[in-house]
Amino acid sequence: MSAFIRRYLALTMKEVQQLRRNRGLLVQLMIPPTIVLVIFGYALNPKVRGLRLGVVDESQTYESRDFIDSLTENVNFTIANLYTSPEDALKNLDLDLFLVIPTDFARSLNRGETADVQVVIDAVDANTAQIAQGYLGKVLGDYNSSADFVPAAYYSPRRTLNRAAHPAPPPGAVEVRSAYIYNPGLITTWYYVTGIMSIIMFINASLVASALAVKEKETGTIEQLMMTPAQTVEMLLAKTSPVFVVMMAVIFLALITGVVVFGLPVRGALWMFTLAAAFSALAGIGIGVLVATVSKSQQQAQLLTFFVNPPITLLSGATSPIDNMPDFFQKLSYLDPLRYLVTIVRGVTLKDAPWSALWPNLVTLAGVAILLFSISAWRFRKQ
Repeated sequence: MSAFIRRYLALTMKEVQQLRRNRGLLVQLMIPPTIVLVIFGYALNPKVRGLRLGVVDESQTYESRDFIDSLTENVNFTIANLYTSPEDALKNLDLDLFLVIPTDFARSLNRGETADVQVVIDAVDANTAQIAQGYLGKVLGDYNSSADFVPAAYYSPRRTLNRAAHPAPPPGAVEVRSAYIYNPGLITTWYYVTGIMSIIMFINASLVASALAVKEKETGTIEQLMMTPAQTVEMLLAKTSPVFVVMMAVIFLALITGVVVFGLPVRGALWMFTLAAAFSALAGIGIGVLVATVSKSQQQAQLLTFFVNPPITLLSGATSPIDNMPDFFQKLSYLDPLRYLVTIVRGVTLKDAPWSALWPNLVTLAGVAILLFSISAWRFRKQ
């Protein structure tokens, strides 16, 4: 065992010295991921602001103008223009949605009847269309509840909206009140930052491991290593240990950036976060070494990782919920080690999840990581 340790330490020192001489790589591993995390944290925001709203006011009454004023009070809508007919509004392709207020709008309200308002939404971006539907429903609900008459108005949209009434709740009606847990301030950046930091660490681990392993082939030093008394396992461990340490530094740097820049909380056990990051780094290194065993150059290895990493990222649930995926891909995501890291990171930072809730993810992540690293070691030794 002492001979094993001596050879391992000697080979590790060789890899460390190579990394020290390659300072550009170390800078690339630290600074760009931090910048990417900040950019994505601000850019990936599902909130929609400044929806361009057109209005076709066929009523031209005090009631219709009051209704339009209630829409402008909402910061989510910007009145782009007033039109004389729906055909004119349809010609403006820059509108996100427009309203058609009928001629009998005021007369229906004064009679205590329900007034119809037609809504047309641009549904090219389905997500924005659904968000606009929710915003408009809230505005109409506030308008009805503040009106002096009941019922007030409802909207009968065409395309993406459903016909729905929003009168003030009658006596004895059920009133639903929502309470938000884990993120009561509804800070959307927390969701994306926790996912992006996991992606950055995992992808970097696979890219760096594959590049360093293939470099031995390109420079021809792999044959010299084979002539030494060192065994294949010792060489592989020595080659991946510095990468492992650097990847752990990367994810903790990302965590500190999330806390400082976005106010990301860390409510759970930090040791659980560290353990999950370690197994995930091991899995990423295993994938990188596995790619290196079938590559003849660093360029080929990078191209292969571009085919491997995007599916792993998309199936992890880091940027979109797994439950929204088709059933086949939901089952396929159980093979994705990044899925378990994302779950643990969010459980530790946002939810203060107990050990009993996270240990199945940690055990599965450890099993997948050991399996990937073992396969890569077998391929490396066979080669």
